[in-house]
Amino acid sequence: MSIYESIFIINPNLSDDETNAIIKKMQDVVAKQGAEMLKFEDWGKKKLAYEIKKQKRGHYVFFQFKGAPAAVAELERTYKLTDTVIKFITVRLEKELRVKAPPKPKKEKPAGTVSSRPSGDHRSSGDHRSSSEHRSS
Repeated sequence: MSIYESIFIINPNLSDDETNAIIKKMQDVVAKQGAEMLKFEDWGKKKLAYEIKKQKRGHYVFFQFKGAPAAVAELERTYKLTDTVIKFITVRLEKELRVKAPPKPKKEKPAGTVSSRPSGDHRSSGDHRSSSEHRSS
């Protein structure tokens, strides 16, 4: 079973009760498919980046769930059949994004090592012109 994230945008002209009913409907679709809801966030009404279906604002909802690909297929089918959902996207999280790995300790140089680069002037050894000569050439 993979972990998926799904964001959908609901028409902002719906009442709060209608919006909550749509959200509940989508949660039920995920649950009926045997998927486990890991995270749910209601992001509320926000301005859209561009106009979608003659709407300039939308009500954003975020789901993160663990389930089979069939759950994603059914959820997206329900999104398409629900006229009040104006946009959606569902992505599968890659394995390295699922668990945050602890940072690896950096290797320190032994105290006696010397850098191969001289610490003073960073110009190459053949470039001995003064700064005024640099500007004129």
